[in-house]
Amino acid sequence: MMVNTLIDTLLPLTALLLVLLLSHNFIAHKLSVRVSYALWLLVPFGLISYLIPLPWQTVNNIELTEIQRYLVKPSEQVSVINTLNFIWLWFVGTGVIIALWLVSHVNFSEKLQLTKIAQHNLPLVIPSQLDVYQSSQAYSPMLIGFFKQKLVIPENFFEIYNQDQQVLILEHEICHFDRNDIYWNFIALSCVALFWFHPLVWLAYFSFRQDQEISCDQTVLARKQTQSRINYSKALLVAAENAPPLAFAQLSFKKYGDKHLMFERIKQIKANKQATTLGLAMVVATSVTLLSGLSYAGNLSSVMGNNGQQSSHQQKHRTPPKVKEAVKPIMRVEPRYPLKAANENIEGSVVLKFDVATDGSVQNVEVVKGEPAYVFDRVAVTALKQWQYKSLNEVSKHNLVQLDFRLDENSTYPDLDMIEKIKVTK
Repeated sequence: MMVNTLIDTLLPLTALLLVLLLSHNFIAHKLSVRVSYALWLLVPFGLISYLIPLPWQTVNNIELTEIQRYLVKPSEQVSVINTLNFIWLWFVGTGVIIALWLVSHVNFSEKLQLTKIAQHNLPLVIPSQLDVYQSSQAYSPMLIGFFKQKLVIPENFFEIYNQDQQVLILEHEICHFDRNDIYWNFIALSCVALFWFHPLVWLAYFSFRQDQEISCDQTVLARKQTQSRINYSKALLVAAENAPPLAFAQLSFKKYGDKHLMFERIKQIKANKQATTLGLAMVVATSVTLLSGLSYAGNLSSVMGNNGQQSSHQQKHRTPPKVKEAVKPIMRVEPRYPLKAANENIEGSVVLKFDVATDGSVQNVEVVKGEPAYVFDRVAVTALKQWQYKSLNEVSKHNLVQLDFRLDENSTYPDLDMIEKIKVTK
């Protein structure tokens, strides 16, 4: 179930984003922004390593024999389930964000009115897969398109920039094209849409986009002379005077007209920071350690489930043995206490046997025993069929749950052991 997966990834996602955001300034200033931009790859790879166990970390299916017991009272009539509220809220929020982006993209595309430019009119050679267009609605060079990318430049591009600046700006856009940044932006936007309720996701997205622009600057200026750096900085200031409209998956030379970012880019150009071999080695080692830790944590979580504990024997081995411990629901619908039983002060218990499918849904519910007979069976079965468990690798069969129907917590009704136990001796 997708929502269950989102909930499972909240903790590792938060940990990853905290590490990246807190270390961002240190890495950007001590090494380079190109390094900090590359480190954003840890987010998708980290979540994948958390969710998908490695071959040597395969966990055996848990055998479930322990009976789970739940108390049911007349006052516990389930009208609103928090999990379902969250699902609907998440769905609506994600839908609104995607719709806004699509509308923005369509409106922007319709206003462009593109005119194709011949390659020989440009001051440098453009990749053959990339067509160049002019538009009166473009205020800065940018890449647009998903399946077929286009480089769009303003109508006055050749008037407001000198030839050296034109070359540098086009090289900046080609850098985006060569790195497939539009597709990385699509992945980043997808994460924002899925985790729109998480404030760190928004902070990380804007930091990611800033690193994307500055890292392109550093790539373009890596082997350029001082005069080229000056010309490039002047081009940034010229671009900052205009404000291009937002667009879905748009890569703009001036990044949405953010003047703060422009000054940061100029500051980085002046610093001309290059990563050292030792620094890169430390970053790689830390990244590998972080990914390995997330992979192990994800494997450990699949073993622990919702129980929150693990035996010392399991902690010593990467492939834990089977444990006979009951699963616990992540969403539980309380049975409706029968009105007749409540009016007649009848209390009792029901033991149910059921299977849990791989998606966490409940199947094949059967009544093992009911006390008193047939009083609480129907409401117990109806409720259990709506329970939701954590997704499993295999179908978990023959699970047992006991529902105790009590009029209040101070009930004097005897605590029944509904499963008969027989002690065998010599």
